[in-house]
Amino acid sequence: MPKILNFSIVGLEDYTISFENYCSICEIQKFCKWGKDDPFSIKISCSDLNRAKEKVKFEQLQRLQKTEDVSVSYEELIKKVKINLQNIFSEIWKAKIKAHKEEIRCLDSRKRDSMLVTQQGQDWWQDFNTTMKVINTECEKIL
Repeated sequence: MPKILNFSIVGLEDYTISFENYCSICEIQKFCKWGKDDPFSIKISCSDLNRAKEKVKFEQLQRLQKTEDVSVSYEELIKKVKINLQNIFSEIWKAKIKAHKEEIRCLDSRKRDSMLVTQQGQDWWQDFNTTMKVINTECEKIL
């Protein structure tokens, strides 16, 4: 479990991931929009996560139906579908975190040295990825 990144359940299937501790250790935090009073956080819904997985499954099924023999049953096709959670987590990362790089100076290479931004981004991504795996496991229990 990540040491810095925190998440909490809000409601039955909604999670909030807080980056509060990241912003407090950032040396240029005084320039960040986010801080102790207003920590950067995102909401993740199990239904959104499940919808993303279903979309990937549907797209793969469509491709398989075009390439596989007509005699192959639906159950056999489903067994061939592989959902790459990393890609789904990456899309969430791009949409909910990387899209805010203007507000998060630690992830903006125009405001900071690109080497430092790359390292910071990798650290954030690793913790985010680990946290998303935990949230995904919890969401699967709800289904």
